[in-house]
Amino acid sequence: MKKIIFILIVSLISAFIIGQNLDPDPKSVNAANSQITEVHLSGFEDPSFWEVSMPLDQGVIIKMGRFGAPQEVSDPNHPNAIKKRDDRYGITQYSNEKVLGIKVQYIARGYNWFAIRPSKPIVIEGICQSVSVFVAGRNYKHMLKMFVMDYFGRERMVVIDKLNFIGWRELQAAIPDTIKQYDYHFAHKQGIRFNGFIIECDPMETWGSFYMYFDELRAITDIFNEKTRDVNDMYDDW
Repeated sequence: MKKIIFILIVSLISAFIIGQNLDPDPKSVNAANSQITEVHLSGFEDPSFWEVSMPLDQGVIIKMGRFGAPQEVSDPNHPNAIKKRDDRYGITQYSNEKVLGIKVQYIARGYNWFAIRPSKPIVIEGICQSVSVFVAGRNYKHMLKMFVMDYFGRERMVVIDKLNFIGWRELQAAIPDTIKQYDYHFAHKQGIRFNGFIIECDPMETWGSFYMYFDELRAITDIFNEKTRDVNDMYDDW
C-alpha cells in the first residue's frame, strides 16, 4: 500500500513539473528576444564638443578639460572598475585621461540654472534602458537632470539625482516608458538621443563659485533589433 501511495505522489510531482515546463516563464521569453549591453557614449576628453550656458543675469559659466579621473576609471584593479565592464561588453579602448570641468560664478542668488550640451545630440542605438555618468558635485544640493530626444525628435527631461555627495559618484537614471523610443512600423528608426544636462540650483547655495566635473557617459541598451536586422532591407528615407 505504501509503495502505491509513493508511486502516486511521484507521478503527481512529475506531472506538475512537466506542466510548469510547458508554460514558459515570461522573463525567459523576454531574455530570448533581447540583447542587453552597455555602450560608451563619451569620455568628456574634448571640451570643445560641449557647450555651456546660463542666464546672463544669474552668473558666468566656463568649461575646461582637466586631467584626472574617478578611481573606478583610472584603477583597473578597483572592485567596481570600468575596465571590467568594458571587457564584459566588448567596449573598445578609448582615452580616459581628462574630465570636463565646469565653473560657475554666481551674480545673484535664486532659482538659478545652467546647462551643458553636446555640439550635436549623441545617438543611443537600440532601446535605451538607462543612462549613467560619473559626477563630482562638491556636496551641493543642486539637482542634476538630463535632456533626451525621443523617437519623434521631441526633447524630454529626465531627473538624475542631487549633487549632495563628496568626491566622484556614478549617477544613473532610468529612461521612463513615457519617452517614445520606437514605432512598430519602422524597426530601423528606434532609439533616443542624448542632448545634454541641466543643473537646477538650490537657491540657498547660489553664491560664490561652484565647480563640478563630468566623466564617462554611458548607456544600458537593448540592441536585439540592431543585431538581427536584415542588412539588405531598404531604409524609408527617400
